[in-house]
Amino acid sequence: MIMSDKSERIQTKIVHGIEFCVDPKMEEQMENDFVESYSNGRIRYSKDFYMAMHKAIEKGMTYTEAYESLGFDLKILGTDRANSAGKRAEQMAAEGKLNYADPGSYDGSVPREKMPADMTPEEELAYLKARTHYLETIHEAKKKFLSEYAEKLSMSALKKAKTNSR
Repeated sequence: MIMSDKSERIQTKIVHGIEFCVDPKMEEQMENDFVESYSNGRIRYSKDFYMAMHKAIEKGMTYTEAYESLGFDLKILGTDRANSAGKRAEQMAAEGKLNYADPGSYDGSVPREKMPADMTPEEELAYLKARTHYLETIHEAKKKFLSEYAEKLSMSALKKAKTNSR
């Protein structure tokens, strides 16, 4: 079970060691581009999330307002998560882990239209470099997967042909 707020519990099930939400509303929240993974009741956010969250907080938004502006529903996830995420974004900024002009501060997993609209040219360049790297990595992984899959299919077809010819 996941605690969204202290008073509310969200049902989950575990299949082959992977935790899945039973509540369709919660599942919808986990499809947010800023969610990297979900395990044991914890949401792992992307680097892009923390960059966008901190930027919203810098504009004067509260943690909950910033969290909602990034597409999360407080009624489902709760204010505790929003406050924790906001504090973490502030902590990362204080530790120097959020350098807007450094491509390494972004992970590129979130589409540009979901990132803050008021990025400076330097910030946008850094984000776009990270996004390009991310997409190239995904493309290479896809090519490798398809190549290995095609090889397995051809091996399977050869085995089947040998079996049928006997």
